Amino acid sequence: MHKRAIELNEKLGLTKGMASSYGNLGLIYQNKGDLDKAEVMHKKALEIAEKLGIPEQMARHYGNLGIVYYERSKLDEAEEMYVKSLQISKAQRMVRLTANQYGNLGIVYQTRGDLDKAEVMHKKALEIDKKLGLQEGMASDYDNLGIFYYMKGDLDKAEEMHKKALEIDERLDLQEGVAISYANLGRIYKKRGDIKKAKEYWERTVELYKKIGMPHEVEKVESWLSSLSQEGKKET
Repeated sequence: MHKRAIELNEKLGLTKGMASSYGNLGLIYQNKGDLDKAEVMHKKALEIAEKLGIPEQMARHYGNLGIVYYERSKLDEAEEMYVKSLQISKAQRMVRLTANQYGNLGIVYQTRGDLDKAEVMHKKALEIDKKLGLQEGMASDYDNLGIFYYMKGDLDKAEEMHKKALEIDERLDLQEGVAISYANLGRIYKKRGDIKKAKEYWERTVELYKKIGMPHEVEKVESWLSSLSQEGKKET
């Protein structure tokens, strides 16, 4: 569909529509785990948006490129993209995207081990989403805070955050969000040594990722289950 849209837009010269179509293709490739193609699509989308001077689209494409770089463990490049997206989204009063990028920056800082900065970013994101009543954003923020507390070693608080996220995701039928919360809860139960419960939650995660067509995530969680199975064999 998006490839046809690009062909049509090229014929009609509707380059704004082309930027959106390239961006959507980038997201599809991301979900499939094809980060090379995703990067190409997002860069094409960004180039068009920059040429046309469409800041709203630029902010989104910078953010999407940031996710691609993060997935490749290129933290400096990811941070640069998120900061650019944040600057534009704040200037354009794109409040939801502003909260998004605070959350994404928090994840970058977490990965670097800078938990103080990460906490500030996640709490800024949650504050914005709560103020606006953006439930989907709140769910994402709670999950991010759950990971933060997990890294600090506070498993009870981490579980509380992920359960808050899960409650929202289930209520809104946000299946990807539900899968993420299941995966995170599984990590907590594994850390506590509750292998049976971890397995149960990760099996649910795999089932959901298969249902919504995210093979890259399926592969990742299946590798966790395989590792869990090996640990169980060692204990018996």
